[in-house]
Amino acid sequence: MDTVHSAPQGPATHAEQAIAEMRGEREATLKAFLGLSEAECHEQIEWRTATQSVNQRLQAFTGHLIDHQQHLLRLLFARGRGISEPEFLMMKAQAALAEFEVMVLALSDEDFAAQGPNEGDWSAAQILEHVLKTERSHRERILAGIEAVVAARELIR
Repeated sequence: MDTVHSAPQGPATHAEQAIAEMRGEREATLKAFLGLSEAECHEQIEWRTATQSVNQRLQAFTGHLIDHQQHLLRLLFARGRGISEPEFLMMKAQAALAEFEVMVLALSDEDFAAQGPNEGDWSAAQILEHVLKTERSHRERILAGIEAVVAARELIR
């Protein structure tokens, strides 16, 4: 079903290559930082000419990307290009996915498989399985719906 509006085949664009590299860096950062303890977050480290806590540096790190999101938005507007409704909605979905991923990655294998605290609660593994199935189902049904509408319009012409 994913034949309509699927990602273009062929060589990746420069932007796609850069994003792939950024995702690799983020994966390495997540693996390095997710295991930090609360005590480690309070440790004082040398940063340029000052001493700061790891927590202060993590806060600065998370704010850095937001600063540059604003910069990219200005670039888009300067080129007469804003954010379309689908782009905005996918941006929000991607942000929620990032939060979801970090919560899942924070779990040990044992915690990932364990049932929730309330009777009948799903495990994280079951939640993830459900989210994956729903992702695929929504994508396929929306694309099939668009395909049907386009086909119906073609018959009218």
